[in-house]
Amino acid sequence: MNFSVIVDLLLLTLTLLALWFGVRLHALLRTGELGRAWRFIVFGVVLLVLRELLRLGDEFVSFPGTVFMERVTEAGFMVLLCYALWRQWSAFEFLHGRQRKQTRWDRVAKSLEAFSERENEQIQESQETSEREWREQWYRKA
Repeated sequence: MNFSVIVDLLLLTLTLLALWFGVRLHALLRTGELGRAWRFIVFGVVLLVLRELLRLGDEFVSFPGTVFMERVTEAGFMVLLCYALWRQWSAFEFLHGRQRKQTRWDRVAKSLEAFSERENEQIQESQETSEREWREQWYRKA
């Protein structure tokens, strides 16, 4: 066995292990935006497994288009990886932006609560002062 065959077998084993972990993570996170991103990562790892199989097959039997197909699968993997990472970034950016909006709305709600509390206190104070004035006038008459 040639050393490059051993390295290709090791790489194939590692990509199959990555595929197994990717499928398990997709099973955990299959809903929502993160699950969609993991789906593309799993598809990309499947392309990597195909590339490793092509490379290993090229060690035993040489076909004319094998190197080209390796490059195509590698490019497909890179496109899927970039797209999946972009989807994860956009999901976190959306959540972060949503949290910023939520904190803004929380500040607005707190300020409205504080304003309504001050208004209620002013109304209560004015009622107390008017009631006190009315009692003072009533006591003067009596």
